[in-house]
Amino acid sequence: MQNKVKEFNESKGCHKKTMPVYARILNIDSELGELEKEYLKNSKYGTADFVLTEDFKMEYGDCLYALLSLACEQNLDAEECLNLAINKYKNRIEKNNNMASGK
Repeated sequence: MQNKVKEFNESKGCHKKTMPVYARILNIDSELGELEKEYLKNSKYGTADFVLTEDFKMEYGDCLYALLSLACEQNLDAEECLNLAINKYKNRIEKNNNMASGK
C-alpha cells in the first residue's frame, strides 16, 4: 500500500513539495474527524446500529492515504512501524492481560 501511495504522489503535480510534518499530522487529524463524522451520521449519533457504507469506506481510505503519505514523506516503513506496534501490544497482553498502556 505504501508504494502505491508513493507512486501516486510522485505522479501528481500537487505533491511536488513535501508537506511539513505538522501540516501532514493536522491533515491526518482532519481526515480522522471526517471518519468520525461519518460514523456519527451513520449511527444517528450512536442511537442506531452502525452499518458499513461506501461513504465510511471512503473516509477510512482517506485516513489511510494521509497516514501512508506521512510515511512516504518521512521515509518511514509503514509495515515496520505496524510490526513495532503489534509487538508492543503483544507484550502488554502477555504482561497485563490487556493492550492498555497503563498511563
